[in-house]
Amino acid sequence: MGKVGSTHVGIHQPTCDVTHGNDDSVGAGPSCIRDVGPSAIGHRGFALVAVMLLIAVVGIVTAVVLQTTSTEIKISGNHRRAIQEFYAAEAGLAEARSRLRKSTGAEDTFIGSTGIWQDSSWTAYIVTSSDWVTSDDPDYSTRRSNVFPVSGNPRNTIVQSNSVQTDLEYWLKIRHKTEYDAERAGHRPATPHYLDQDGRTSRHKKTNRGNVVYFGYPSRTSLLPVSFTTTRSTPWLPVEKIIAHGTGQSGGVVLEAEVVHLPGPNQVAALYASGNVSLTGGTGVLDGRDTCGEVDSLPPVLSGGTVTSGPSIQFHGTPATPQPNATALNLGNALADISTDAVALTENQHNQSLGSADVPMVFLAAGASFPAGLRMQHVTGSGILLVEGNATLEGEVQWHGMILATGTLSFRGQGNGIVVRGGVWAGQIHQQTGPVSVTYDSCLLRAALLAVPTRVRTWREVF
Repeated sequence: MGKVGSTHVGIHQPTCDVTHGNDDSVGAGPSCIRDVGPSAIGHRGFALVAVMLLIAVVGIVTAVVLQTTSTEIKISGNHRRAIQEFYAAEAGLAEARSRLRKSTGAEDTFIGSTGIWQDSSWTAYIVTSSDWVTSDDPDYSTRRSNVFPVSGNPRNTIVQSNSVQTDLEYWLKIRHKTEYDAERAGHRPATPHYLDQDGRTSRHKKTNRGNVVYFGYPSRTSLLPVSFTTTRSTPWLPVEKIIAHGTGQSGGVVLEAEVVHLPGPNQVAALYASGNVSLTGGTGVLDGRDTCGEVDSLPPVLSGGTVTSGPSIQFHGTPATPQPNATALNLGNALADISTDAVALTENQHNQSLGSADVPMVFLAAGASFPAGLRMQHVTGSGILLVEGNATLEGEVQWHGMILATGTLSFRGQGNGIVVRGGVWAGQIHQQTGPVSVTYDSCLLRAALLAVPTRVRTWREVF
């Protein structure tokens, strides 16, 4: 017989009792310790594998995120540099345009020079570093002038920093547009990009670029300015091509633009009037022969109305008599085109000097400021005088360049009287008193037009 609590062989006993009540209760025993069987070991192994897989996945995701972030940072950096180079190239275009214009305070930076306008090989560089080398320009050619204009020497050929914005990284090239350039852009006789007046339709090549393409009036009867070529001398200025390189680590940005010098009204006579012309108040000389001798002679007067003149008025030109106006010019449109950035006159001018021979300027007398018309007495000027409405020139007035008045232009000369070298355009002309002299001069008119800001005709990013 067995005793209570004894162990019987063959009867399974739990490894521990279940504790009932508190520690003092009957049946209390040690804490329960369960068996660790094969099933529990399997669960632990699965958890370990799952954790390792999770760590691997997290590692892969982290690596991908880091790689993506690094790539994004590189892309962002490249984009930033590309933007910087783009705006550097834009700054180059802006400098080129400013230096193609004669303006007060920037006369030393003007890059043009006498005799270049008909030179198809003229090429000027503006660089911000003297380290620039010819191999930097993939289109560099020894057949071209390749000048680096500096103050006092617009034909300098020595490489040196000549930019007015040397804190930016760019270089640029300016040259006159030629027939070769137009043909590369698609010009053909059947699809013309310009009016070809040189009589040759064969294609040109890099070693023979053809004639310069100008922007102006191809004939005296033309009403609107266009691009054209000619074998004759012309008072109009070339279309300019500007290629600006914004340099940097990403390879650089190249921008290309075509800009034109606005031509103003067509040069059809020494004195043009869309209405009547009265030259009966004294002596006078109206001369259509080009003083600088570059272009063909013009009529002395071209009028859309009647021309009356006294016996003391002399006429010279081709033909040497006043001519009727075959086609009326739109003086209002011409004034609006070239008045951009003009110096506004707000009062009548007396004993004033406006502009200079070195730096002609553009002046505008708006009609609202002069309801009774502009009065100029004893004035010397160079450039372009634009009058919206009527104007009276009194005493001794000397003007080199262009005078354009949409209303009536009156002359009241004293002493040496009214002397204009260049050209006069007006609605009507009335000589009241004193001598008057108007002589055509294409060089002075061209110099005056250089004071007008250039206008962009085409713009593109090359790469």
